[in-house]
Amino acid sequence: MADTTNKTMGTMSDNKDLPSPVRRSGGPLALYGEVVREMKKVTWPTWKETYLTTFMVFVMVALTVVFFFFIDTVLSWGERLLVGAVG
Repeated sequence: MADTTNKTMGTMSDNKDLPSPVRRSGGPLALYGEVVREMKKVTWPTWKETYLTTFMVFVMVALTVVFFFFIDTVLSWGERLLVGAVG
């Protein structure tokens, strides 16, 4: 039984297909240079895109608030009706 488990599970040394981790030499200045290089690749949104996206987030939050207020009101009314608190 143990032999079957070992054959199907394998061992960690069987993973010869995995690449070895890359070791980079360099200190904080090399890291800073890589960060600057990567930041230049970023496509930053325009102010108009940022404004419109922010506005749409606020609109969606407002719609969500209205939706849950309506659902909460209906459920509250139903609960009061169920327990006989509504005349």
